[in-house]
Amino acid sequence: MLFKINEPLSKYTTFKIGGDAKYFFIAKSSDELIKAINEAKKKKLNYIILGGGSNILVSDSGFDGLVIINKNDGIKFQKEKVIAGSGTILMNLVHKSIEKGLTGLEWAVGIPGTLGGAVRGNAGAYRGQTSDNVSKVEVLRNDKKIILDKKDCSFGYRQSIFQNNKDLILSVELKLKAGDRAESEKKIEKLLEDRKNKQPLEFPSAGSVFKNVLIDDNVNLNKLRNLPREYLEYKKIPAAWLIDTLDLKGKTIGGAQVSSKHANFIINLDKATANDVLQLISYIKMKVRDKYNIELMEEVEYIGF
Repeated sequence: MLFKINEPLSKYTTFKIGGDAKYFFIAKSSDELIKAINEAKKKKLNYIILGGGSNILVSDSGFDGLVIINKNDGIKFQKEKVIAGSGTILMNLVHKSIEKGLTGLEWAVGIPGTLGGAVRGNAGAYRGQTSDNVSKVEVLRNDKKIILDKKDCSFGYRQSIFQNNKDLILSVELKLKAGDRAESEKKIEKLLEDRKNKQPLEFPSAGSVFKNVLIDDNVNLNKLRNLPREYLEYKKIPAAWLIDTLDLKGKTIGGAQVSSKHANFIINLDKATANDVLQLISYIKMKVRDKYNIELMEEVEYIGF
């Protein structure tokens, strides 16, 4: 199996940031994924798997090991059940499901990642999340293929068991419902327009940088006197709201900037480095912590640091 050498990772991330991968491979099937991992283990290389390249920040020094791009796609429909490879682009899955007259995935339109990445981070938007649709996940665990039921995946807000173990997600079974194609298309058109109006899609970014804050005993509501009632009802405070109240929109470090359109987006405004982004993330966290005594948690994952 031949790996590329010193491949720039900025080409494969939505942030357009990152140094070189020492070794690089594009896997186009689950078999190729497994073979690449086995080769990495044999050669004692560190390895990571990337999907759509969103939700990540790659170090300026790159990754000293093997980066595998997951292109293991393919979609099968069985009535209201869908089985798709972990490298399937989420947007393609949404559109193909709607073409088949199925509903339930509209919330995911506009999310730039892959299905495997969405399962791993329990990606969500517009009050929908991946775990709403998952019924089974096929993984490689200890060199054996096994099928996990939804209950085995320990889904939570932007989290799953896959963030804490070494399972390789191979394919995912989703449960959808029969719907009206015209109605679904109208819905995704509205959601895409909403994204365009609210998010800085014209600039490279990783998507939402921070997780929204769950309201629990650790959140001092006395410091949040102007909190909108709807946040209290949903027991969740948008990170964007916290950042916006501190007038941090437009804050710039190097080539990285807090978007003036959406405060939970950091954009690559002008040849930003990973270090620029890292400094801006630290600055935002410090300001929110000092004002509200809340520790923002990154949704973005770090690679090569």
